[in-house]
Amino acid sequence: MFPNRLHTSIVVVVMMLVNGCTQTLPLDPLTTQDRQLAEQIARQDSYVHDLLGDQSRLISVGLLFVKPGSPASTDNAASIHRHAEVLFFREDTQMGVRVIVDLTNKSVISSEGIPASQVPLTSEDIRKAAKLALSVTEIQQALGEDLRGFLAAAEGSAKGFEIDGLRLLGGSQNNLCTVDRCVRLLFRRGRDYLIKPNVWVDLTDGSVHVERREQ
Repeated sequence: MFPNRLHTSIVVVVMMLVNGCTQTLPLDPLTTQDRQLAEQIARQDSYVHDLLGDQSRLISVGLLFVKPGSPASTDNAASIHRHAEVLFFREDTQMGVRVIVDLTNKSVISSEGIPASQVPLTSEDIRKAAKLALSVTEIQQALGEDLRGFLAAAEGSAKGFEIDGLRLLGGSQNNLCTVDRCVRLLFRRGRDYLIKPNVWVDLTDGSVHVERREQ
């Protein structure tokens, strides 16, 4: 009987250790389930739903530390809750929506609309900008024989060709990219980036701009 009791005791101890090690702490990285839960909580909030309208998409979900005792905190001295920042983009109004979610209480702490210029770029944005640029005759001619490779890259199915994007910010109030979401495209063939075409795209109004070097 003693060996059986010893075996049972070992199993109990191991289970206790495992449970203790897998306990989620406030600053542990968000899991896929956490991100899905954060988006669900945000979208189910009536005020957030009005902010999002019918043409919104998720941009990002990130872990957020809310200091206990701050105006945004719902924590008490006995516990520190897990929070997430959820960013959406509304296509019809070209505005962002920022939502702070309490994952512990499964509730929305705050939500607000933000300018499009404050919404980060996503891979979807870069693909959209690339497709807009590749529809322009001048850019097609500049790429020449490489055009087919970059068209495939815009669809995500190319080998040896890639189109990267960098956020372009305006330096003055008169600059379009101070308000709009703009991306500069970089065309890469193999390990090398092409010197031209030099292209940037305004995702807000869908315009494509080719910069020409002075001779």
